[in-house]
Amino acid sequence: MSLALRPSTLADLETHVAHRVAMFRDMDMGAEEELRRMAEAFRHQLRSWLVTGQCRGLVLEEAGRAVASVLLLLKDSVPTPVTPLSVRGYLFNVYTEPSHRRQGLAARLTEAALDVARELGIEIVELHASLEAEGLYQRFGFVPTSEMRLVMGPGIKTPKQWKHRR
Repeated sequence: MSLALRPSTLADLETHVAHRVAMFRDMDMGAEEELRRMAEAFRHQLRSWLVTGQCRGLVLEEAGRAVASVLLLLKDSVPTPVTPLSVRGYLFNVYTEPSHRRQGLAARLTEAALDVARELGIEIVELHASLEAEGLYQRFGFVPTSEMRLVMGPGIKTPKQWKHRR
């Protein structure tokens, strides 16, 4: 059966939330209670972003059922010598259901999201890749950067996925 690619609407909110939870569950990142809390906060945040257009999404459907999706956030940034634009794209929530993996869907979604970014005039797109997905994004020209992160919240442990990235 063929897959249809379409822009997300507010009606896809729960799909994106479910895909986010499944993505972190697949990476073994977060206990169920933590995933539930994240989902609730994300639901409210994403709803606002979709309504205002600050976030654009894409969904791949098979027979009317979402099997993969991606989100592109337009985030404020500071101008640099690389680009004077104060907005960057942030690609996230790239997710494919297990039954549809290894069929190029993440690549198809990434390419479509990058096309949206180009249409909007975005000059820099960033993302955080799982170790498993780094090769995919490198094929699109993404390169590792010098970004670092300090976790300061009491009781928050640095996830193992953030360690040893260079």
